[in-house]
Amino acid sequence: MLTVPGKGWWMLFGMCIAGVGLFLSAWFWQIYKGIGVSGLMSPVGWGVYITTFVFWVGIAHSGTLISAILFLFRAPWRQSIYRAAEAMTVFAVMTAGLFPLIHVGRVWHAYWLIPYPNSRFLWPNFKSPLVWDVFAVTTYFTVSAVFFYLGTIPD
Repeated sequence: MLTVPGKGWWMLFGMCIAGVGLFLSAWFWQIYKGIGVSGLMSPVGWGVYITTFVFWVGIAHSGTLISAILFLFRAPWRQSIYRAAEAMTVFAVMTAGLFPLIHVGRVWHAYWLIPYPNSRFLWPNFKSPLVWDVFAVTTYFTVSAVFFYLGTIPD
């Protein structure tokens, strides 16, 4: 039965809202001052954003591995764990997809990474890892979402 949230829940909720506020204020400060405030300068080309991107992709791979092992062994008790692992994969890929956007620095220009025909024949640099991150995250998210959806269909 549902009950009214207690004092502890509201304290935790307030801490989460404060964390989101701290993230947004730090991000807006970075947009205002430039990407150098995050430590991305001349000798350091990547930094914490791409490291965190790789971390979340690794979390997504672990969810894929768990669901693949359960699928291969056809365990009768696997459905609930399979759904949780696929949900973890989908949300980890969505989280990982945020970090290349933050790494770009000017998020409002992120559509420059998408190849589309234009009148000036300007194309993204296909040698750039950020362009390949867009392709990889989009493909991985699509495949993971399909597997997650197929796992929710009853047998």
